[in-house]
Amino acid sequence: MNSKPPTPLQAGFWLTDEEKGYILTLFAIFLVGVVARYFYLKHETPKAYTPEGIEKTEPRINVN
Repeated sequence: MNSKPPTPLQAGFWLTDEEKGYILTLFAIFLVGVVARYFYLKHETPKAYTPEGIEKTEPRINVN
């Protein structure tokens, strides 16, 4: 076995079970938010785009 001590960088990434639970909870909340936003945007009906002042710039043409 390798019995040399970990480097400071390796030791900085060791987490307790409680810390892992916190990170997992935050990730789960983030994931639920992303999925909810995806479904919201997927089912949102688009609005017709009408820029302001369009009535002044384009003349109305009556086609009979």
